Amino acid sequence: MPDPALSLPDLIGESLVDDALFAAAYEESSDRERALMKTCIARLYDWYGPRKDTACEVARRWRGGFSSVARVAPADCALVLFDDSFVSPARLLAALVPAIACGVPNVLAVRVDGRGKWPRALLTAMELAGQELVADLTGEGVFHLLDDLAGAGASVAVVDLAGRPGLRAGRSRVAVHRPAFDRSAVLFSDDREPFDLDALAFVHPDIAFTAFGADVPLPGGFVRGGADFPAFLDAVRDAAFVPSDRIGDALDRARLVFGPGQEGGWVWPELHPGFFLFHRTAWTIGD
Repeated sequence: MPDPALSLPDLIGESLVDDALFAAAYEESSDRERALMKTCIARLYDWYGPRKDTACEVARRWRGGFSSVARVAPADCALVLFDDSFVSPARLLAALVPAIACGVPNVLAVRVDGRGKWPRALLTAMELAGQELVADLTGEGVFHLLDDLAGAGASVAVVDLAGRPGLRAGRSRVAVHRPAFDRSAVLFSDDREPFDLDALAFVHPDIAFTAFGADVPLPGGFVRGGADFPAFLDAVRDAAFVPSDRIGDALDRARLVFGPGQEGGWVWPELHPGFFLFHRTAWTIGD
């Protein structure tokens, strides 16, 4: 069992981000920006939960002559790590909201080795999601925090958006998920179902978009790839944005596909609810 006195604020001390920064970021955000983030949060809650039970225990007797007991409960803590290069509110929410929806009681968002001002959109996204614990820590500080949590007997689920090596070293109750994404995406537009490109540029300012299909004005950070759909398919890697009638073709190539109206959303396809649960298992000789 974890130390009942476990307190993340006590462990990270003055590294917590001031509440005033969240309030200021929220006020500076437009209604449209907040609406995009609220929609993302709502879709993630639909996808992941919210979890209604706080724990589960299942006892079984097996034909092979043994018995088992399986206990499952949310992890004691979840850490979401990212660095200065990470500025997408949608992709941050796609890591934070699942932990909250799955019932993890202590969720901490950590900017690792961050310098300078916090991106307004990230602060606003966390404010809207109800994410209260947000900190700036050095890489060394993250390892010290994990050691402190291990010393307290806590189970920890880490979503590593910063690509930090060695997070599990010697820590048996730490699970790490590192989403794979190269920060590029392709988009195919047509006149019947246009995408809101400004919305995409806002929620993913760090993605390099290549736009195919209709010749439409492109925001900064977008490049044109041509009008040909087969060329679009050849360019697909992880993420694709396509009209609804081309979803099937794109899903044959991409791990993640969005249609028009889903510009503000994101989900990490391999981040499942079970990742945020701590599992205990017992096998005994049956009766």
